Amino acid sequence: MDYLKAIKANMDRFTPAQRLLAEYILHNPESVLFMTIIELAEAARISQATIVRFCNLLGYGGYTQLTKGAQQVIHSQMSTAGRFHLARERRSKTAPDRKQKQDRPAFTRVLDHELENLNRLAEGIRIDDFNRTVRLLARADRVVIAGCMASASLAQHFGYMLSKILPQVDVIRSESPSAYAKVMRLTPKSAAFLLAFPRYPAQTLRLGEQVAASGAKTVVITDSHLSPLSSLGQVVFHIHVGIPGFVDAYAAPLTFINALCTELAEGYSDQAVEGLNRFDRFVDKANLFYKRTHRGRTKNNETPGGMNTEI
Repeated sequence: MDYLKAIKANMDRFTPAQRLLAEYILHNPESVLFMTIIELAEAARISQATIVRFCNLLGYGGYTQLTKGAQQVIHSQMSTAGRFHLARERRSKTAPDRKQKQDRPAFTRVLDHELENLNRLAEGIRIDDFNRTVRLLARADRVVIAGCMASASLAQHFGYMLSKILPQVDVIRSESPSAYAKVMRLTPKSAAFLLAFPRYPAQTLRLGEQVAASGAKTVVITDSHLSPLSSLGQVVFHIHVGIPGFVDAYAAPLTFINALCTELAEGYSDQAVEGLNRFDRFVDKANLFYKRTHRGRTKNNETPGGMNTEI
């Protein structure tokens, strides 16, 4: 049950001061996303202690947990247009003055948001789990990467990088008979990756349930322990993406994927070199990349003025 439903269900149990707080939050549901406990207490005209008791009554360990619960509701339930409007509201409330609201372009705001996510990734990564995942990849008989909708771009990039050094890599970007055929080929020696961020595509969850049932070593890359995919992985990485609006902030998960592929290649260099050579032979034979050709001079490349030009 999300925080708004919990508040409505407990209205009869609140003290008069807690009821004031409840009514303020119900009328301003985004307030707990942008306000500190001090600011919320002042806005609702109640004490900070009342907020703490209010959170405990709802089953939260404190105001921070309530904020996380509210954020999860925004991520998983709010419409795309709603997230866009919320981002605008957030900018309006967090900018110190009117001039800053006008002067800060979208590029600066988006960059700041992505940098914040990258900093949180650096602080929150669990190195033991990271290294364990690298070993899973190196020993896997095959690898399946599933990510749908916005996360399909992450899955595609991850699969392309891994396929340069591993022989059996499948990418699943949507539900289909062929997608489930790839899942059916998984074994207990396989490694499977599930990528999903708010609003958590239902396709990824259904595919993930089948992946988990296959017995493959499953790694989940998502945003928080409240994600519906968190329970499906033997290894779970929570990568913060925040509330960017209607555009997903994926710099942090993309950086994590690149680091994973790089660590795999460097830690198992013989296997990586073999795979990279195989990749280069393939792209050369298939002529997949543009090559600049060097052309010499011909007898007909002389201009009327006597100067030669290359063709």
